Amino acid sequence: MYSDESGRSTLDPRMVQRVTKLGLASAAVVVVLWVATLLPGAGWLVPGTPLTVAALMSAVATLAVVGLLLLLAPALADLVKTGLRDAPEVAERVASVTRVATVLAAVLVAHRGLAAAVTPLLGGFGWLYDVVFLLLALPLLVALAVVLYGSLEPTADLFATKLVGSHNERSGLESS
Repeated sequence: MYSDESGRSTLDPRMVQRVTKLGLASAAVVVVLWVATLLPGAGWLVPGTPLTVAALMSAVATLAVVGLLLLLAPALADLVKTGLRDAPEVAERVASVTRVATVLAAVLVAHRGLAAAVTPLLGGFGWLYDVVFLLLALPLLVALAVVLYGSLEPTADLFATKLVGSHNERSGLESS
């Protein structure tokens, strides 16, 4: 963190740059993948497999995006913590929500993006693909629900304090 002219802490430019870079890289991979699927021959089958060239390109791009999301999760959590530094209890909980939600998003992106390349290889056992991703995503969803539930009280307190002032401020105003 850095301080501005008033002495207040501000966001670390390196942290913001890192989060922005990872976000832009993820978007770039998606755009390049979309253009690649438009190339002539993208619908051709890879010899000896039931996979199309587009499905393989999509799988490679998906793995890149998933990797970037997994790198982005702790960076986003740090950015959230820094942005909410005046409310450390809320900051920690919102950072946890951000981290878990980003990892869950990575799992869901992986499921969607790898399906065309993996399920044809499984033949009649394609349902296993969904089961594996369900087993990966379900604990993350439960963790997200737990962290969201745990953050309700401190977040509500923070909003109430920001909107109407603290109890001490209200008491002082009422007695004046």
